[in-house]
Amino acid sequence: MFATLRRCPASLSRNVSTAAFSYRVLRSALSQSSPAVWRTPARTPTVTIAAFHRSAIRWQEVAASATAEEVEVDNTLVTKFEDLKTRGLIHPNIVDTITRDMKLTTMTDVQTRTINEALSGSDVIAQARTGTGKTLGFLIPTVQKIISENPELGKKVRGYKRAKPNDIRAIIISPTRELAEQIAVEAAKLTFNTGILVQVAVGGTQKREMLRKVQREGCHLLIGTPGRLADILSDPYSGVEAPHLNSLVLDEADRLLDAGFDKEIEEIKKYLPDTKEVDRQTLMFSATVPRDVVDLVRKTLKPGFHFAQCVKEDEVQTHERVPQKVIHVKALENIMPTLYEMISKEIKKGEETGRPFKAILYFNSTAEVTLAAKVFAMLTRSKRQMFRNRIENNENPFSRTRTYEIHAKLTQAGRTRASDSFRHAESAILFSSDVTARGMDFPNVTHVIQVGLPRDRETYIHRLGRTARAGKEGEGWLVANPLERNEIGKRLRGMKLSPETSSEIAHLDLTTENELPENVASLIGKVVDAHQDVDPEILNSAFLGFFGSYQWHGDKEGLVEMAKRWALHGWNYSSTPSPPATLYNSGRRGGSRGGSFQRSSGGFSRGGDRQSSGGFGDRRSGGGFSGDRQSRGGFGGDRQSRGGFGADRQSRGGFEPRGGYGDRPARGGNGDRPQREGYGDRRSGGNRYSKPDYA
Repeated sequence: MFATLRRCPASLSRNVSTAAFSYRVLRSALSQSSPAVWRTPARTPTVTIAAFHRSAIRWQEVAASATAEEVEVDNTLVTKFEDLKTRGLIHPNIVDTITRDMKLTTMTDVQTRTINEALSGSDVIAQARTGTGKTLGFLIPTVQKIISENPELGKKVRGYKRAKPNDIRAIIISPTRELAEQIAVEAAKLTFNTGILVQVAVGGTQKREMLRKVQREGCHLLIGTPGRLADILSDPYSGVEAPHLNSLVLDEADRLLDAGFDKEIEEIKKYLPDTKEVDRQTLMFSATVPRDVVDLVRKTLKPGFHFAQCVKEDEVQTHERVPQKVIHVKALENIMPTLYEMISKEIKKGEETGRPFKAILYFNSTAEVTLAAKVFAMLTRSKRQMFRNRIENNENPFSRTRTYEIHAKLTQAGRTRASDSFRHAESAILFSSDVTARGMDFPNVTHVIQVGLPRDRETYIHRLGRTARAGKEGEGWLVANPLERNEIGKRLRGMKLSPETSSEIAHLDLTTENELPENVASLIGKVVDAHQDVDPEILNSAFLGFFGSYQWHGDKEGLVEMAKRWALHGWNYSSTPSPPATLYNSGRRGGSRGGSFQRSSGGFSRGGDRQSSGGFGDRRSGGGFSGDRQSRGGFGGDRQSRGGFGADRQSRGGFEPRGGYGDRPARGGNGDRPQREGYGDRRSGGNRYSKPDYA
């Protein structure tokens, strides 16, 4: 099967500026239905927007009026990985790894469009979204190019493999550490049966350790983030050089530019060999092709590059086809119990339908991520909750669902471990900041739950894009508090959000005495208990972080009152730190500065006399889980060695529990806790949601 390959002639006008080379030109040129492969001119002409009408029709007219060079080429595209071997395009060891070890047989559309073209030696820019197989789309031709220049690398070396630190043949630039690590994992799999050495250079890790590894083992394929790559290549003492580099890959090009990495990219290019002396292939992938990406294309790709548009004009985007729901909660203290309630239902539903629940929960601050992760960890694994479930004869819905957290403040090893564990888990919850919102591919995510209104529409869409991938179904939830009700329509204009009203807890007023069904009161009690088991430093960070997330809100006094109510009724704490001084433009400060907590006798009831509630039994007799916590500096006791919460905190103004944890002189197993009233004699208050008469 043959088709015509047309190249735009060099005779096009050269007397105008290349700055006008626009995204619409790229897009219209490649979105035609013609089977011809369109390329940029072999010698780059300077073309204005006037030379190309904005429509695809005008582009066709201009191209048709030019003198075209016709070349007969075999246009039969390879779509099966095995055919890459039979045609001699890819080394057999690479193909065998793909088909035998990775269990892949047929290429995705993105892989078909990019691999075939890249193997011809052309520079390629591909407009492709994450989750479409684009990683292999650039790894396969990159690895093959390395082997083509040194066939010995196609064979697996027995024993210790070693190269030189200046033997780098390919560099892949990624916008984030997580994405770079993910690419490196795929590269290691792909090159397992070869002699190619893969190294990673990302921020957040020890530069010295990374350099030692490269100097000791050498490197053929280097994958990293722009800042770290620029750092090590510009360091004259690193010994890391790329004088023979033949491949450069820029993944998520639009995101690289959005993050302001254009200077780092130019810096990296300074330390690469001159393309006039060493021929280099550049592959660029981007979900969108705005003007700044077009500028980068013009500065980086060789004339005659191929543009593979793998996003169809009429393709329905994720946010247009995924069901989206908004859960309006009455107050901040309703959020965690509502999440626990709704997620528990979805886990059970997944067990019934055979599609395990797997969700990413996005929060707007690192402190919120950490708090939520710790609370759910307590809900699923703490001795207190296991004991309570046993007393209530309830099965823990989270017994087969793991929880992980990921955010920028974790070490790189911790982030990698969390993302890998979640990626391979069948049923799991990932508590995340926006570090996973773009570029990360997690299979079989059934739900994306955004807690709090994201900063803009684009962030909302990118987060939502983590579900319903690879033809799978998914859904999105937005949990919104009263502060955000009027803001949703402004920030998320055009999003089709339908109200979700099935929650029994979302609309409850947790500040008043109410009669609740036993299961609802028990669930709320579990969540409050879990907060009391969380390190107060984490609570402190979440409390203060709240004000940063809502700096845009005009009613500062209202924010303070809402936050104090959150701590009082959601965590069982009455004394809170002062809000940050920056909250008030006038410099006024609010909130309390430490102080001791006085129990409130009000609370939820299940219809009985609350004074007979015994929680986990009378704690004076040693019931429940107690312990001497002096060494940890729990929620009370002498905490001077740690400067924590409780005890003498006038200097900091931290949290004090509402009687939930009294003097804890040491941390033991189930010892005597004479001063703790939390779940024993409840006449003075305690956790208002605990189930009565456990003793």
